[in-house]
Amino acid sequence: MLQPAAVSPEVAERRSSPRFKLEAQITATSQANFWCGFSEDLSEGGIFVSMSIVPDVGELVHLAVRVGAEPPVTAIGQVQWHRLDDDGKPCGCGVQFVMLDPRATDLLQGMLARSAQAPLLVDDFG
Repeated sequence: MLQPAAVSPEVAERRSSPRFKLEAQITATSQANFWCGFSEDLSEGGIFVSMSIVPDVGELVHLAVRVGAEPPVTAIGQVQWHRLDDDGKPCGCGVQFVMLDPRATDLLQGMLARSAQAPLLVDDFG
C-alpha cells in the first residue's frame, strides 16, 4: 500500500522520519476556513496535502484523512511550508502533526511498520 516517497537529498536531510506515498482524500478545517485536497505522502511526523487553495504557514488545521471506504482518521496539524507551482502559486502544503487520534496513531504505526518490512527489490524474472 505505501511506498517510500522520492525526495531530493536536501529535503531528506531536514526530515526526522521517512515518508511514504499515500493516496488519500483530505479535508482540513480551521476556525474560519475549509479546504479539500489529496495526500501525496505521509510520515510519523506529518503529511503533504495537494490543494489549490492552501492554509497559511503556521495555521493550525483539523485534518480528516480518508483512504478508500474506511472511516476517516483525524489529526490536528500545523502548516509548515507551501509547495509552489510553475507560476509561483501555492499548490499544496506540508502539515506537521500536533495531535493524532488514537485510531490514527495505531493505523499510522501499522502502515509504517508494514512498509518497513516490504522488500526493496522484487525479482520478477523467475
